[in-house]
Amino acid sequence: MRFKREESFRFSFGKPILAFFTIDEINGNAVETSEGTAKLVDVSPNGLKLCTSLDIPFSQQKPSKVSIRFLLIEIEYKVHGEIVWKDNHGENYFYGIHFSIDENMQEKLITDIKKCARETSV
Repeated sequence: MRFKREESFRFSFGKPILAFFTIDEINGNAVETSEGTAKLVDVSPNGLKLCTSLDIPFSQQKPSKVSIRFLLIEIEYKVHGEIVWKDNHGENYFYGIHFSIDENMQEKLITDIKKCARETSV
């Protein structure tokens, strides 16, 4: 199975929002990269879908780890996670990122995702 859909909810942005990312680890080896740009397609309390033109190495045995920075309801989040799936569509690559965040950050993210959903439904 490539990704989980048993999550309580996932918020899809009508228009993907700007995000910035760095790659922290590839094949179990720490790396330092400059910050790249991407689009945040959707987000849930456990992860997100990211779209970028960068082809990031992917392995299920040794997942690449990334840090992602984005604004949600005017609050900047910086989250860490690992790539759990990858899909290529033309010049764009889509990545499923599973968060490595604590319960407090997850609760804050849930609150802000709900606010975002309410604001877009008005």
